[in-house]
Amino acid sequence: MNDEPETQSNATQLPDFCQAATVYLTIIASVLLALLLSLVTPQWHTGFWYNLSLHSLFVLWVSLTSLGTLCFLRHYLPAKTLKKLSLKRFSSLAIGVILLVTLCYSLLISFYLSQEPSLWFLLRNIIIAFIVSGVLFRYFYLKEESVRRIRSEAEARVQALQSRIRPHFLFNSLNTLANLAAVDPEKTEHMILDMADIFRASMKRSDVLIPFSEEKQLCHQYLSLETQRLGDRLHVEWQVNHIADNLLVPPLLLQPLLENAVYHGIQKHPQGGTIRIKGISYQKHIQLEITNPLPPSDAIAHKGNSMALNNIRQRLEVLYGNKAQLSYHQGQTEFYCILKIPKQL
Repeated sequence: MNDEPETQSNATQLPDFCQAATVYLTIIASVLLALLLSLVTPQWHTGFWYNLSLHSLFVLWVSLTSLGTLCFLRHYLPAKTLKKLSLKRFSSLAIGVILLVTLCYSLLISFYLSQEPSLWFLLRNIIIAFIVSGVLFRYFYLKEESVRRIRSEAEARVQALQSRIRPHFLFNSLNTLANLAAVDPEKTEHMILDMADIFRASMKRSDVLIPFSEEKQLCHQYLSLETQRLGDRLHVEWQVNHIADNLLVPPLLLQPLLENAVYHGIQKHPQGGTIRIKGISYQKHIQLEITNPLPPSDAIAHKGNSMALNNIRQRLEVLYGNKAQLSYHQGQTEFYCILKIPKQL
């Protein structure tokens, strides 16, 4: 494993103090802390607004200066140093920075007021800064542990879903090859190589994304396999020119949907039909629509259609959360399956 993924992994778990939301929450927390300090001051009701303004000014100076320093460190530390920083080490460094900033501003205020620095004043400010920053970074640590646990559970769930897809796909492919061997044995050897590529793709981890061009090539190989069996009964129209080839998608995303379209649509029609794959690229996501003819009303229902769709929906939920969507409906003569996933290049 090279160093770059490790660097990115460590970098993603470190808090980003440059985000606007972080600055906004910091300002709110600072004002609330200043309000609390003003309320615990002796005879607080006699000079409440005066104390609140002084405490707010001091706390905002400390918090925003610390935030800016941590933002700089977070983004401009050397890559090798950042790679070695775990969340615990970065938290220790950040707390040290906050305490140093607090001490500097406390001394600055004491000299500005022409007073000798009071040990109690300095100690009180440092203790408060330590408690607040310690609670903050404890929250970051617990949040990271929770995200890591959820990610591990999600990966295990994806693998479990993928293990349910592989036998279903393998059995259908073997049935296709058996039918093809009876029709044209010479072409069976070439088709076995295509099936090997497809099954090899099914063995990949579902959480490792692949370029859209690879998924499309996989679909072409599968449809070529089915064309040898169904002949002129199977027609395919691709309209995906607007989808970038380097767009990252989960492996075996379209192939199971095309398999459903063949087994539950084209195969049941004596005259066959057309499968259409249409791709639309939006600013933040892509939409893929697969259309196939509905089976005749007297055709025997084939089980397994909803299982494959549910598996894909669960895979998308694990990988993308609520940012991806799989929906389907049927018209008078056609079945529509619509897939939306966020763009990742």
